[in-house]
Amino acid sequence: MMMHERGDRVSEVKGSEPSPIALVTTQIGKEVVAAKEIENALFPYVESVNVVPLSRRGIVLVFGNIDSRANVVRLLKARGVSRAFWVIPVDACCRARYECIKRCALELVVAKGRHLPIKIVCKCRKRGLEIDSCSRLCRYVGEFLEALHLVEVCFKCFDYVLRIEVVDSWAYLSLYSRDEEAGFRLRTFSSEL
Repeated sequence: MMMHERGDRVSEVKGSEPSPIALVTTQIGKEVVAAKEIENALFPYVESVNVVPLSRRGIVLVFGNIDSRANVVRLLKARGVSRAFWVIPVDACCRARYECIKRCALELVVAKGRHLPIKIVCKCRKRGLEIDSCSRLCRYVGEFLEALHLVEVCFKCFDYVLRIEVVDSWAYLSLYSRDEEAGFRLRTFSSEL
């Protein structure tokens, strides 16, 4: 069973569910075609690659073993994947609940933040009804992390981006430097697919 199909039968034990190495956006209705293209591009380079299209969501999840999740972005760019808009490396995933996302963000900042406190901005996109508002979620997580003196939320002079992608009952989190984000875009929406 795939983790996005399990519903509420999920263990809260850390590490009990596989986390994708990347979330790829594509045109709605083209998920299966994009998944095949992504799988073909990664197969020789990523051990145990498993590509899961989320039908009618415009998303493909990429699972596999690779030394650096950021390498997935480089590989897909180098191999000329044409069906993808964005390739976002995923550092962690959790249930799409405020408390779970808050704990996951805390672990991520502590694990990846080099010199704490760090200046961050939170970016969120939601696809589903589990989270009521991205702005409310970002404020909730940001205030929690600021209260612990781990981050300073700064909309103009941030060094890191905390990205939260909510898809149905799952949240996929990434923490990356501001400079990396431009490299995640493969195509613009207006490009011919």
